[in-house]
Amino acid sequence: MSQAFEICYWWENLSKPGYCVEMVDATRVFISLNYFFSIYEEEFVIHVQEYDACFDLRPDLSTIFEDIPVVLKQLTTDTKSPVEFDFFEQGTAVGMLMERQGDKITIRFEITPGSGEKFQFLPDTGIPVTSDEFIGQWLQFVRFVLDALVDLQPDIVNDESYQEYRTRLDIIKSSK
Repeated sequence: MSQAFEICYWWENLSKPGYCVEMVDATRVFISLNYFFSIYEEEFVIHVQEYDACFDLRPDLSTIFEDIPVVLKQLTTDTKSPVEFDFFEQGTAVGMLMERQGDKITIRFEITPGSGEKFQFLPDTGIPVTSDEFIGQWLQFVRFVLDALVDLQPDIVNDESYQEYRTRLDIIKSSK
C-alpha cells in the first residue's frame, strides 16, 4: 500500500496581488493564511490510490484549515464514526469522510450533484490507506504552509494562535 495517499501542493506569485479581506474575530494565523492567499495562486492535490482530487488552496484549504488539527487528532486512535473534512465552497462541495481502525484509515468521498464536475469521478466507496501515510502527509503539507506564512511574516512565530496550532500538530505527530 505504499504511496496510496499523498498530498502534492504548489503555489506561485499572482501576476497582480489580490485583495486581503480584513477580518474581525479571526486568529492571527488564519489572517496570515488569507494574506498568503492574496499573494499566491495555488493548488493542492489529494492522491488516494488511483484517484486525484484537485483543490485550490483558496478557498478549499481555508474552509478546513482550522479543523485540520482537530480531525487529525481524532484519527490518531480508532474512530467510532466518520470524521470529515468538508470542502463546502461553491464549485467544490465535497466531503472527505475518514474512519480509522487499527493502522488503516478508510477514506470515502461524499459527492452531490452540486459538487464540481472535476469531483464527480471520485468513488463513494471506502478506500483504505495506512494511518501513518495519511497523517504524515497532512502534517507535512500543513507545516509547509505554516513555514510559508513565517517567510511572509516572520513575527507570526511569536503569536499565540500560531504557537498553539504548531503545538497541536506536534502532539498529533507524537501520538500517530
